[in-house]
Amino acid sequence: GLLAGANAVVWSAGSALAALPEFQPEAISTSAPDALVLMLTPFGFGISPDRPVNEFILQALGGGWCGRGVPDRAPLAVGGDFGEWIVGVFGAVGILTAHQRPGPGSGELIDVSGLDTMQLTQTMFAPTFSAASGRSYRARRVRTIPLIHPTQDGYVGFQVTTGQQWQDFCSMIGRDEWREDPTLTRFDARISRYDEINSAVDGWTSVRPTAEVVDLAVAFRIPVAPVGTGATIPQFEQCAERGWFVKNPRSGFLQPDVHYTLTGGARRRPFTPAPQLGEDTAALRERLPQAEQRPPRPGKTDLPFDGLRIADFTAFWAGPIISHHFAMFGADVIHVESTQRPDGIRAATLRYEMGEGWWEASPTFAGTNTNKRDLTLDMRSERGRELARELVARSDVVVENYSSRVMPHWGMDYEELRRIRPDLIMVRAPAFGIAGPWEHRVGYATTIEQACGAASITGFADDRPDCAGGSFDPVAGMHAVFALLLALEYRDRTGQGLLVEVPQFTAGLQVCAEQFIEYSSNGRLLARDGNRSWTLAPQGVYRVADAERDLADLPPDEWIAISVPTDEQWLALCRAMGNGALAADPALRTVAGRRQAHDLIDTAIESWTRDQDGAVVERTLREAGVPAAVLVQPHALPGIPEVTARGSYEMVDNPVLGTVPIVASPIRLERGPHRHHRRRAPLLGEHNQQILQDLLGLTPAQIAALEADSVIGTQAATATAW
Repeated sequence: GLLAGANAVVWSAGSALAALPEFQPEAISTSAPDALVLMLTPFGFGISPDRPVNEFILQALGGGWCGRGVPDRAPLAVGGDFGEWIVGVFGAVGILTAHQRPGPGSGELIDVSGLDTMQLTQTMFAPTFSAASGRSYRARRVRTIPLIHPTQDGYVGFQVTTGQQWQDFCSMIGRDEWREDPTLTRFDARISRYDEINSAVDGWTSVRPTAEVVDLAVAFRIPVAPVGTGATIPQFEQCAERGWFVKNPRSGFLQPDVHYTLTGGARRRPFTPAPQLGEDTAALRERLPQAEQRPPRPGKTDLPFDGLRIADFTAFWAGPIISHHFAMFGADVIHVESTQRPDGIRAATLRYEMGEGWWEASPTFAGTNTNKRDLTLDMRSERGRELARELVARSDVVVENYSSRVMPHWGMDYEELRRIRPDLIMVRAPAFGIAGPWEHRVGYATTIEQACGAASITGFADDRPDCAGGSFDPVAGMHAVFALLLALEYRDRTGQGLLVEVPQFTAGLQVCAEQFIEYSSNGRLLARDGNRSWTLAPQGVYRVADAERDLADLPPDEWIAISVPTDEQWLALCRAMGNGALAADPALRTVAGRRQAHDLIDTAIESWTRDQDGAVVERTLREAGVPAAVLVQPHALPGIPEVTARGSYEMVDNPVLGTVPIVASPIRLERGPHRHHRRRAPLLGEHNQQILQDLLGLTPAQIAALEADSVIGTQAATATAW
């Protein structure tokens, strides 16, 4: 009866009810045909349902490990339960996306794969890169430089991406000889001199307090952040002034507030205490809830966002992934950039010499902009800004992730734009928000990882913190998608637009919430401990025998991830290793005992694995019921059997990169779309004439004049590659 009255049902493969026939998704759909049924599974519904797996193993299969840590130590997972959080975000987005088709008979099965979310968020379209270039995404594990460095009172993090940022960084620390070396503007050149540069930067930061280093870097417009922890982050001035932490209504511990701010009339439901076990059972028995029925929206197809237009003023990855979700599910997304300053992710190009067409050779741009149209406008010119405002007048949504001062500088803040389009929804997603002491700070994914707590729990206890490797770009982007979907629902109900603020930082706080809750409730500071878990043991990454290289530039680097959640699985691991002594030791029969003896256990496991083929070890442990997986190189992700069975990668023809695999959305809707990448990413300015003539009503002569004046164009100015 409860299911029959539900608008939505969330179904997890780990639920005890999931084993019962009447609680299978298809059965739920039969009894509740108007319900949205969300299925959260490791590999997609019905794929490898019996394979033992948890979040740590999905990270091993996600490819992100190749970019974390250093070659002489084990690869690193992102600390905490990164995957648990991000799967939940995709699930929520899936429900609200399917909700765009309401009404009788509009029920939907929504299938979200945990592994797909990992592969999308953990690597920057690495299989696309490898297919286009013929080499590995990263031949060896390295840290960018500069990254995280010790200070007098902690750690400070930088992200120096552009050539100008590197020049400014050199000036800040007084290294004129580096600034004058043009080769060092590139990541790979700095990495080749890693020890020299890292040591010098450590020497400069370590004699200064964190606040002094941060203030200097902010003055130089260098992306910077203090490396926060569960104890320090709630005290950051930005968090305090913006009220981004609240007390739990039942227990009083600190937790992050919601990650978005809605301005323009919408009110959000306040936090209420989490329910006690079974406290609502009696009330539900007396009156089962009835699902709210709403009439279907006219004109809907198998594309939920058909008819929605988004003006996309975004760059890099965190911004474009917001609009990309809507483009994959049917929206008309117009990506606005300029020939003078193309989308910055285009500089992550395969044409490092920056020769002709370098801007069209970026695998990441190709991966995160499919189905979009591209319009170039010189926003420095009044005519360019006029055309941008005309585009806004014909759009439902504006999305931007520039630093907070850019859109107001162009005369395109929310108050200005709503005069043009009163029901406009505007999403602003800068690094640290559009108000507060940190408002004007610039940032990238790694800056957010440093500030929000992800870096402090990633890495080895005896080493500096490490970064998640860019994962918090798509994490922040998908949090913004969720907020935008709420705003669209609000406009459907009221006819009113909204300003939606979704800083990358507040999205990061959600993923790291466990740290703040643990510290404020128990005084325990969760810290990095390599690949070990805070709650189970053993867990780690262990060497196996090196296999033949499938790409010539890959050095030997073969590992297997093993995670043991239960006491029964611990005994199964001991039996698989043939280690009766460990199995018989009563001190190791509990998680606490195994955590205390983790060094001893790790030695025993690696002595068993290191001379064996990884695939053999994985198969042995899977048959024993122990979660395990060989760490997968990023270029090989499409070949994982579960990925192949689901069809997680779609082949896309690109005129510059060739036919390349691009990971599809982790969200599958039963009613479609059944292909997510229906059109390749656009070339620079490819749709100028189409948009300006057909949508904005310009004549061919007017368009030609715009090109003559360099307001529009298709050829990028010179830039510096990553």
